[in-house]
Amino acid sequence: MRKLKVLLAAAAVAVSSSAFAQDLSFGVKAGLNLSKQAYKVGGTKVSSSDNKMLTGICIGAYADLNFSDMLALEAGLQFEQKGGKMKSGKETEKEVINYFTIPVNLRANLPVGDNNLYFLAGPTFGIGLSGKETYEDEDGSESASAKFGNGEDDDCKRINVGLLFGAGFEMSNNIGVRVTYDLGLSNLIPKGDSDNSVKTNVLGLAVTYKF
Repeated sequence: MRKLKVLLAAAAVAVSSSAFAQDLSFGVKAGLNLSKQAYKVGGTKVSSSDNKMLTGICIGAYADLNFSDMLALEAGLQFEQKGGKMKSGKETEKEVINYFTIPVNLRANLPVGDNNLYFLAGPTFGIGLSGKETYEDEDGSESASAKFGNGEDDDCKRINVGLLFGAGFEMSNNIGVRVTYDLGLSNLIPKGDSDNSVKTNVLGLAVTYKF
């Protein structure tokens, strides 16, 4: 009897694990980030034509936990570049920060024939890995590694939290495209406050493949 109970318990675990696995799907993505920094100085938002978009890369993988055909929870891990660029005449200042980012999104699916249209919304959590600040003019260029921390001698905080909104389209062959907008919530200035801040907003364009 005891052996029978053990076998029944093992079978129940196997069945439940199999059912859970059937609710999971996986994918990969690769694309571009177009990021722009939003500045606030002395409580006033700074708007300037010198503030340009910075182009970076974004590659990663994600998993969908499907609650139903219409609703899923999507979480991922990606390497991406964010930052900003200021260009005035022949002078260009550029900051590129490399992040590992974990996006966690609710995903709403809308079947379109054999294809799928979906919408995303949720937080993103980024950890700065490395960064570079570059200054260029007609005489040449200079660069230095960005220093992470919260001290006065540091360049950027390491943690970057955002709020992502997006939409995508998957074809019946599992190839898709998606567009996202990551609204930066973290003030990246060490020792910054609500009146003095730099936040990074990112428009993402990616190609996806779902297994």
